[in-house]
Amino acid sequence: MPTSATAYSRSWRVVAGLLVALGRGSLLAMAFVLAFTETPLENPLRLLRTFVVASAAPGLAAWLLARVFAASVSVVDGLLVITRRDRRIEIPCDAIVALEAWRAPLPAPGVAFRLRSGARAAYGLALAPPSALGVLVDAIAAGGGGDGVRTAARTPAAAYAASRTDGTGRWYRPLLQYVAFALVLALPLFRLHQWVAYGGTFGEYYTYGLRAYLLGFAAYWWTLAIYLVLWSTVLRVLVEAVVLATAWTASPAAARARRLAERAYWIAFVGGVPLFLLRVALLAA
Repeated sequence: MPTSATAYSRSWRVVAGLLVALGRGSLLAMAFVLAFTETPLENPLRLLRTFVVASAAPGLAAWLLARVFAASVSVVDGLLVITRRDRRIEIPCDAIVALEAWRAPLPAPGVAFRLRSGARAAYGLALAPPSALGVLVDAIAAGGGGDGVRTAARTPAAAYAASRTDGTGRWYRPLLQYVAFALVLALPLFRLHQWVAYGGTFGEYYTYGLRAYLLGFAAYWWTLAIYLVLWSTVLRVLVEAVVLATAWTASPAAARARRLAERAYWIAFVGGVPLFLLRVALLAA
């Protein structure tokens, strides 16, 4: 049965990995700066520009590369067949002596193929979902792959990958988690700001007009959405660190650690919002 994947050459994997690392690292840096320093990022326009340039643009570029190199992977008549839009790669299964899970899961968890010649195949695969690695291992082994093929499914890197679901999830999930949730938060906070600064819900509208009023609300909305992304990123780094550490110390427990960590993530993500609102209310008082 064909499996969805992204087939990267080694050079393009490095490029995509750097883009992902840059985008996510920038979010962590922004979160640190906002939390622990006096920074011009508290200005909504500067915050938006920094977010777009430092994180959203590299993330979009990495996503586009993943779409360009999207592939279908299957094992047919003893051949590992990787089909991309621009080419078709066939590798005899009996020429594959080992699968090597990428030690650094960038731009996503994936595997490289070690051939009998001692070289690596020109393309590695980031599977979607990463947990499909076990299915791929079984198919290659059944097609004549070497004894080292099954070893890949028992490595810490493979255990970490297998604990993950499809990283893309449902397309509307980020819209609900960040954009819609930020709107729910922006409405009462913007109204509070209007009463404190202008003496009424439509005070800025009566004073400066509709354009200023709408821009003011939009600034609240995108600022809160970015804050939610930053908070989520901090929590996500903690989740992945816990699961990765578990995979390296007790591989069979990685899946359970993932389930527990994901529950803790959502509790902390939602539970942190009331604390944030309380802080804003105290500052406004």
